[in-house]
Amino acid sequence: MPPSAFCTRCVGIFQGHYVPANILVQHNLIDSEAELLLTQSLTKGANTGWKVRLNNDPEKEAPAPYLHHSLQDLEESADECVFCAMIWERLSIEGFVYHPPILDEIKKKDLIGIPTIKSQVAHTGIFSFSIVYVTWSGHNWQGVTFHRFTVFKAIHVGNKDDRAIWKPVYDRQQSLLRIRRWLESSTATSDLRPQLPTRLLHCQPSSSPGGDPTVRLVDSINLDPSTRYTALTHRWGAAQPLKLLEARKSAFHDNISFASIPATFQDAIKLANDIGMEYIWIDSLCIIQDSKDDWQAEAARMASVYSQSYVTIAATTAEDSAAGLKQHTSMLRHPCEIIPSWTGFEDEIPPGPIRIIIQSGFCDEVLSKPLFRRGWTFQEWILSARTIHVARDQLWWTSATSMKSQGYAANETCEAYDFDVDRDHVHAMAPGALYSLTNESPETLARVWHDLLQEYTSRDLTFESDRLVAFAGIAASYQSFAKLPPGSYLAGIWRQVIPQDLLWVVTDGRKVLPPQLYRGPSWSWPSVEPAMNWNGKFSVGMRDINVDLLPDEEPWVAVGTVREASVEAVGSEFGPVSGGHLVFHGPLIKARLGLVLIDLSNRLTAEQAAEFVPGGKLWYMRNYVSLPNQTGAAAKSRAEMHMTMAHLDAVPSSMMSDEETDVYLAVIYCRIGLNVHPNAHTLVLVRGVEKGEYRRIGYVSLIEDVMNPWKETRDFGVFDALEDENEYLSVGDRPGYYNYRIV
Repeated sequence: MPPSAFCTRCVGIFQGHYVPANILVQHNLIDSEAELLLTQSLTKGANTGWKVRLNNDPEKEAPAPYLHHSLQDLEESADECVFCAMIWERLSIEGFVYHPPILDEIKKKDLIGIPTIKSQVAHTGIFSFSIVYVTWSGHNWQGVTFHRFTVFKAIHVGNKDDRAIWKPVYDRQQSLLRIRRWLESSTATSDLRPQLPTRLLHCQPSSSPGGDPTVRLVDSINLDPSTRYTALTHRWGAAQPLKLLEARKSAFHDNISFASIPATFQDAIKLANDIGMEYIWIDSLCIIQDSKDDWQAEAARMASVYSQSYVTIAATTAEDSAAGLKQHTSMLRHPCEIIPSWTGFEDEIPPGPIRIIIQSGFCDEVLSKPLFRRGWTFQEWILSARTIHVARDQLWWTSATSMKSQGYAANETCEAYDFDVDRDHVHAMAPGALYSLTNESPETLARVWHDLLQEYTSRDLTFESDRLVAFAGIAASYQSFAKLPPGSYLAGIWRQVIPQDLLWVVTDGRKVLPPQLYRGPSWSWPSVEPAMNWNGKFSVGMRDINVDLLPDEEPWVAVGTVREASVEAVGSEFGPVSGGHLVFHGPLIKARLGLVLIDLSNRLTAEQAAEFVPGGKLWYMRNYVSLPNQTGAAAKSRAEMHMTMAHLDAVPSSMMSDEETDVYLAVIYCRIGLNVHPNAHTLVLVRGVEKGEYRRIGYVSLIEDVMNPWKETRDFGVFDALEDENEYLSVGDRPGYYNYRIV
């Protein structure tokens, strides 16, 4: 096929004479609604840069704007025209900006598009593209809706450097050759000792063209340690894949019928063969699925499985093992290039070939897909040195050594480009962030760790009991890169920075469910069981301590110290735990935690209340923290004034609305200087079973309404002393300090 297939209507966009868009208004070619759309989206005036193609037809009294397809014709043309496919894709994904009707309904209105161009828009390249959709009234064009294609970027590819990046044709065989060259030229990233997975699949290509490979299970102890293998990252989904079981080991060592292998695995094996690889690691076929011991042992080796694979194949669009790595023959895989012959852009748009790309392409086709919402696949992505993503339209590939940003990728028509990533709607962290940790400052190490946690905890797990083990590979790699000694890892928290790592929070507005099974001590983030928010993210946020302080800013001082810290690991130190505790020495303040219902009904009109709020009342539940002598109506009043509020991991089962319960505030950090407002980072605790024992239920940043007694002297002895000896293990070495245990 030609370098780019354009329909006649799309070719016409890049031909003819363009004039300022306000000509449409001056010649009464559009009605007031269309003018409003132009005003809102394109802005009025001849000097704004927005232009339309105007046709001068001798048989008509007035010129007419150049028209693109109707929506119905656009959908049909998308099967044959690359630019129509791009336009239809964006309209389907984004809807319409200013008037967002349902696409199926708006298609019935026989809408026609008027293309508009604005030159020299930085984010969108050498020009920006939009369409005003109109319908004919019999007298003029009536505006209905408008769409500005902000993710399109127009790139001039007339120079040698840009031509080297943007390939003029889609060619799968050439793509496979490029991938082979890329694999040979890119460097390894892992500092871990070379170690093959316990088992691999040996997939020997057929000697006859189109024949199926011969597949059998092999024990890696019989292989050269330098054997190259690929690993597969995929979703199990609803369809249960073929599994390695104890009873099948002997048969699998002899032969695994290719016909019995699920389609996704078959396609991954064929792709591995296409790039010269004969060995592949697939979890369900290389881990004995009915052996708990083997599963735990292999899960602990996950860091080496993916970090030392020659390349990882990601089944990006496959819903499960049966779906296969099928790719649509979409026009979107083909490059969109054209040489405009238009006039009206002299000295504005350089002449020569233009490539139009979708800047969000990598995000749309890879990072936003369900594979990137799964907890287990996070470490498979982060730890892999090189990954081939099998997307719906084409192959994409990424390298950890070059991928310092989330969007840096190559595909079958692009050598490498830093694509845009919408961080609010995707779950992706660049693997390069982990591999570049060597010799970094403690502040940078902490920030990367917290970013890893936030990305990981935003993903789904079928079994929340896997929360630690599905992160074990990353934790092991982080320990290696950060040069932390063995025994440093405590159920998701590092021994060297325990006080800071205790300050995790469940982000506001999230519902936190009590875990059904024990997953870790209450002070560790795996102990909470999240429900996802509107964009699918649950966030364990961290409080940065003494990071990016201003020159005159008071630093945070650790006022609590860890006397003991231990967990009971089940197997690897990075895997699940059956128990754990901290013994802390520091300020411990008895307080009250209350809930109050705040009536927000006055923020709604009567019509809104009647339509959206049952009973016409809108209530908001807010907690508040106060000292024992601040309880009652005064404390509730302060709660409504947005004073001290806790970030709760869980609401004590004994609490109901408008009730208060005893809590204890474990002060971890505070600002000591007398010239700053009193402020402290604290954990919210409730009593446990044993003497001096507590459980964490949340975090709170204490401000002046609670810390006021401490304001003048910075002495924790001003708070009421704990009277019951069962409230602590022992009295501390200064007033207000105690030794206590958190489990």
